[in-house]
Amino acid sequence: MSLFSLPKNPQWLDSARKFCDARDIAIVGWGPHALVVEAKSSERAIEISTQLASLGFQPVADPEDGDAGILTLSHPD
Repeated sequence: MSLFSLPKNPQWLDSARKFCDARDIAIVGWGPHALVVEAKSSERAIEISTQLASLGFQPVADPEDGDAGILTLSHPD
């Protein structure tokens, strides 16, 4: 095993990408249990949170997300 091997993508990432692409939601980052999307307003953040809840995502309360125009969501898997 290489010291610099890339981590495996989370199982939910492919379905989240397809879901977001179909709804014009820009993914700007992800991690093992998190998805970060573009949300340039609080209204858009609420809309995206509601849509992604169907895939098991929950918004993470971070006051700096609004200033940055992003929304961080957590996933249990």
